[in-house]
Amino acid sequence: MTATHSFSTLVPDTILDAVESTGLWSDSRIYPLNSYENRVYQIGIEDSTPLIAKFYRPERWTEAQIREEHQALLRLKAAGVPVVAPMVFNGDSVLRHKNMIFCVSPRLVGQHPEADNLDQLYQLGELIGQLHHTMSVPFVERINVSPLTHIETAANQILMGNGLTKKHQLPEKLKPVYKQQIAKLRDMSQTAIGTYWPASLRPIHGDSHRSNLMLHNDQFHLLDFDDCQNGVAVQDLWLHITQTENPRQQLSEMIEGYETYLPFDIRELNLIDVFKSTRVISYAAWLQSRWDDPAFNKAFAWFGSEEYWVNHLNELKNCELEWGEMSK
Repeated sequence: MTATHSFSTLVPDTILDAVESTGLWSDSRIYPLNSYENRVYQIGIEDSTPLIAKFYRPERWTEAQIREEHQALLRLKAAGVPVVAPMVFNGDSVLRHKNMIFCVSPRLVGQHPEADNLDQLYQLGELIGQLHHTMSVPFVERINVSPLTHIETAANQILMGNGLTKKHQLPEKLKPVYKQQIAKLRDMSQTAIGTYWPASLRPIHGDSHRSNLMLHNDQFHLLDFDDCQNGVAVQDLWLHITQTENPRQQLSEMIEGYETYLPFDIRELNLIDVFKSTRVISYAAWLQSRWDDPAFNKAFAWFGSEEYWVNHLNELKNCELEWGEMSK
């Protein structure tokens, strides 16, 4: 672990100074929220409700990419789509303090969706459909999804193990089977992409799992557009599937809700396994790449043991064995 890391200077005084540079006056209460890629805090405000301050991880996104995220959120909010948009100060939502980019947003109180709740899955489908319908113009600065590139980059990083002690690297004896499994999933993904990839990509949320959705006043709101990108519609739906033996009922509810706003190309269901495999591979690489951040050492202490890597290989094998179940 290095002596300095991306957020080493983000101490309480810096956080409060940043928020107060907007003209707000804090009551000095800081409550860290569950975020590792960035740093997110609930900040108490004098004579008002608390607000949320988000500090972006340096060098992950460019300022232009962050600005495009904010512009998309502000347009969505103006169009009536239930999202949490950043607040604007002196005409700008992209704020700077001591070389860090941050933003301030309203606090939203509510509950996350219930797994397996079909009525809620229909509502989620409606929300994603409304989102995609409203975000009709592709991003210019944000990335275009590229699963094969993501798989190759993540797998190469894991095999290299740069910056990790030997204790946390993929053990040498497991590398041959890892390479073999990655090659198998990459080939299966390439075949599916060649057959079912859409003619064009669309702007999407990019990471619409349950924790990024909040039920507030009987309406679901989408949170955290940090991974917004040009992608495939099904990317914003498949993360809500909790059944592997018969996911069709869950998918049907979401698609029915989605088609309130947009037609859904049913062929995209054949890409779910591509995105599932990519996510499993990339998650391990993400943990590895952030290991110099003390927050990761504390929250993911189980990462890097031989048991972890064996379980990771089993998870990759299950991706292969379960291939096609989602689209039956």
